[in-house]
Amino acid sequence: MNILIVEDDFIIAKHLQFLLNGFGYDANDIATDYTTATEILQSKVFHLAVLDINLNGYQTGIDLAHYIRENFKIPFLFLSAHEDIAVVNAALQAAPHAFLQKPFQKITVYTAVKLALKNYRLAALAGETTSEEKEDTTVIKDALFIKEKHMFTKIMLTDILYIRSDDNYLELHTTKKKYTIRETLKNMLQQLPTNYFFRVHKSFIINLNAITGIDYVHVMINDIEIPITNDNRTELLSRIRTFS
Repeated sequence: MNILIVEDDFIIAKHLQFLLNGFGYDANDIATDYTTATEILQSKVFHLAVLDINLNGYQTGIDLAHYIRENFKIPFLFLSAHEDIAVVNAALQAAPHAFLQKPFQKITVYTAVKLALKNYRLAALAGETTSEEKEDTTVIKDALFIKEKHMFTKIMLTDILYIRSDDNYLELHTTKKKYTIRETLKNMLQQLPTNYFFRVHKSFIINLNAITGIDYVHVMINDIEIPITNDNRTELLSRIRTFS
């Protein structure tokens, strides 16, 4: 059984490879970023992918999980040292078949792999599909509909610059205007694609494509300063290409 390891820490990747090969699996392919992983996936048949959530480059292991689910239909598990609830919730949206927490041990690797394979088989037997796998022409995935007076107004996700929370209300700031709706930031985050939107602060979600600058305490969207916590700044920088 071929297993793909996607991990940007060489020592961790080689240790994981050693353990998996010791269990009798063929874990001979290692990728450190999204692009390399997709190229390897297209080169041969794999039966499982082990994905680190944080990867080199802009795209994360979560992005890769969605790509695998859409294109290859193989089981995958997440490898992570994260204790950030927001990151874990984003990972859960990709519906992994198991989690493996760093630092891992031999028995936890063995258990996670067996669990991922079992969960995948059970889902297949049950005919289970995720919302991304269902074909439904009534679902519009690239827009939200906001109620204004007696009608729903369509807002393209690409037009949203950032979202600000004010207790149980949200301000959606778009390229055209501001909309106010009764909703929580947590619920809104669950409706947005994780590869385009990111929670930088307890009160703010931003569109990653709208960023114009980042300093130590703010993310800039044009001339607007949006606060960012230190942990979220580290996570954000791990998802974008930076040069110095």
